[in-house]
Amino acid sequence: MSFIKLDHVTIQYGDAIGVRDVSLNVERGSFVSIVGPFGSGKTTLLRAIAGLIVDYEGTIKIGDMTPEEGRVGRRIGVGFQQPTLLQWRDVISNISLPLEIAKPDVYTEPGELLELAGLASIKGRRIHELSGGTRQLVSILRSLVLNPDVLLLDEPFSSIDEMTKDMMHEKLLAVHRKRKQTTILVTHSLQEAVYLSDQVIVLSAAPGRVKAIIDITNSRDTIEEKYSPESLEYIRLLRKEITL
Repeated sequence: MSFIKLDHVTIQYGDAIGVRDVSLNVERGSFVSIVGPFGSGKTTLLRAIAGLIVDYEGTIKIGDMTPEEGRVGRRIGVGFQQPTLLQWRDVISNISLPLEIAKPDVYTEPGELLELAGLASIKGRRIHELSGGTRQLVSILRSLVLNPDVLLLDEPFSSIDEMTKDMMHEKLLAVHRKRKQTTILVTHSLQEAVYLSDQVIVLSAAPGRVKAIIDITNSRDTIEEKYSPESLEYIRLLRKEITL
């Protein structure tokens, strides 16, 4: 059943068109990645779904909400390219920060999120003691503490090394399996998209249109699947769609 629905969405900046006539359906609880050439409007589209861009043609619905309603109602969690963590706080108090601000009645205990991600042992560490990948994951966990319906991620692991990225991918999937937030990831890494996703959306060169939608049927039980012949075939297919 479609949960996030985009109908004929066009986003324009002055004379430049970021994305044109994009229609999408994202199933509740699924993990979807958006890929495409540089400048294809991937982040622009993500920001519109997040309610951070409000001037567009067409419609975007998240369940029965507009993105703006979802953002104001704290139903959308967003993870950006750079973690926005407070250096003077430890890990657990960084994750707790939205609770101090919003004072919600319903939330997830920060310690529970750390347990799900296999990071309970670092709860008392300061941010400067963490690797770049772990900082990103802590930032993502913070965006989940208010129990959002949707998690939007804009290239959170683009600047970390491959071995650390493997570990972060496994931890992110572990959290996703337990929490079942509908997740949309923007990435330039086709390998990352294939390993993490149920479905990969390919945008064309600017102005971005939906060029292809590829369902990924691989198992994600172990990190070895990331390097399997089946995964490499999906990567080949995606690369072909992007470069044609």
